[in-house]
Amino acid sequence: MKRLILVFLMILYMMTILCFAAAESNVFWGSFTPEKTYSFDHRYYALQTVENPTRTGSGMIRVTICLTETDEAVFSFLPGRSWDFWGICWERDSYNIWTQSADTGCHCWEYLDGCWQQTETLKLPDYIVSRYDNIIRSNPELWDTVYHSPTD
Repeated sequence: MKRLILVFLMILYMMTILCFAAAESNVFWGSFTPEKTYSFDHRYYALQTVENPTRTGSGMIRVTICLTETDEAVFSFLPGRSWDFWGICWERDSYNIWTQSADTGCHCWEYLDGCWQQTETLKLPDYIVSRYDNIIRSNPELWDTVYHSPTD
């Protein structure tokens, strides 16, 4: 009986892992990405990394902006917890960069006078789609129409 229960638990565990893997490969990020992404003219790229992860894998996200030509880091910021973080997206015609978090929403770091500053005054451009846009999220056939800043 113990063997039967053990086999059942192992099968249940394997099915759970497979379901999560299948679901993860079909995640809608909107315009945002967890990948290295480039500004409109490829002058800069942005990377996100997890800082100070805990035992559960949670920590803070650090977004680092680098010059593409030299790979020199020119700016970095901590936009939120990794558990809630859903990526970064450059605007298509400026060096403004947006982040998306499940608990705090979308935030902009505006490029002014040669540096980035967090601002609450800018509205998310219409062409940048949030992960939580239910119209597009629930229609996978529309996912290919969503703007993304360039990635590798």
